[in-house]
Amino acid sequence: MIQRYTKAAAVSVGVGAVLLAVVANFAPKHALADSGDAAYNTETDNLDENGKEGYETAQTDLLFWYEDNSYRTYFEKAAEDYYAKTQVKVQPVCTESLDYIGEIYDTTMQGEGRPDAYLLGGDCLEEAYLYGLAEENKNSAVYEDAVGQALLACAYKDKVYGYPLSFNSCVFVYQNGYFAAQPESLQSIIDYSDENEPPEHVEFLLEWNVNDPFYDFPFISNSVSFESEDGQSLDVVYNQELYEQDLLYFEQILASFSIDANTVTEESVIEHFLAGKTLCAIIDTKDLQYLKNYDYSLMQIPNLNESLTARTCATTDLIVVNPFSEKKEIAADFAVFATSEEAKLLKEYAGTYSVFKPQEMEAADVLAYESYENAVLAPDAREAKDFWIGLKETIHKYF
Repeated sequence: MIQRYTKAAAVSVGVGAVLLAVVANFAPKHALADSGDAAYNTETDNLDENGKEGYETAQTDLLFWYEDNSYRTYFEKAAEDYYAKTQVKVQPVCTESLDYIGEIYDTTMQGEGRPDAYLLGGDCLEEAYLYGLAEENKNSAVYEDAVGQALLACAYKDKVYGYPLSFNSCVFVYQNGYFAAQPESLQSIIDYSDENEPPEHVEFLLEWNVNDPFYDFPFISNSVSFESEDGQSLDVVYNQELYEQDLLYFEQILASFSIDANTVTEESVIEHFLAGKTLCAIIDTKDLQYLKNYDYSLMQIPNLNESLTARTCATTDLIVVNPFSEKKEIAADFAVFATSEEAKLLKEYAGTYSVFKPQEMEAADVLAYESYENAVLAPDAREAKDFWIGLKETIHKYF
């Protein structure tokens, strides 16, 4: 799992240079309802118009685990809305753990308190499958209109197991008013800054969280590929000549950026950009929520230079049904509801993008979806963990 440590036209986003404080915490009736399943609570006398009152006093029918606390408000809302629709109470439980899948497995084997469904990063699907914790998704037709990458992230050995919810990939932001035109590459940014003095208050030409390989990936993306035969073990294949060129170029340009690996974080990159201290930054699509009312320009990850290309990596969060659940059909029904029908509220309540494109999109939304569609999908094989650890260690050698 990527532990957050998972040629484009630029667009101008937002109006007015309003400096925002960065938020501390990155934040028809279903057929089953008529099936007579004992899990459905038919007591609706205490149900108010939005279902909240009835939900709070109802007995829990399903347990749903998730690891990322930024989803808390969204899953609480989804559970309340699902109860109002079906009278089934889903209890979301935020379970932060160093071994999330291992904890799901242990709790499942113990038989008490096991989740009926859970949120999972798509790059961990193989591990969940090998643990025996992934029920096949027989409702995949629901996602035919989703972004193509989404179902790919939910597939393993020619079957679909997950219910895709949201995605995350990297984008490139830069301050308006300094560059004469959209940057064509990182090298063009360096060259331009050598000839044009940045504003006095600027401290960084480019920043990104160098401690997270998710943000480092573009610098070596053209020299690595992930290959597997018939869904078997993953091979990380390097073009050695290109890889050496990438690392040599990376070493040469670092002096232009002055990043302190000991202090830089995802949050500090956003703070510096909003304060005007940073001219350019590599951030992820989830962080675009913090720039909503700020005046800036946005583009996909630029190439390194004229000969070295660059691509971002993308992760997909998905819901998985636990095959050991005694209420698998209902759990699958909630998974569909939370990832498709309710997903229109995802950006508002969790600050992240649904795998379904909304009918109306702002310029930043369009670029976010393009970034996901053009990204290298983070592989879900266990062998990929060694790649991410190795990339992090390689990049750290230069700081």
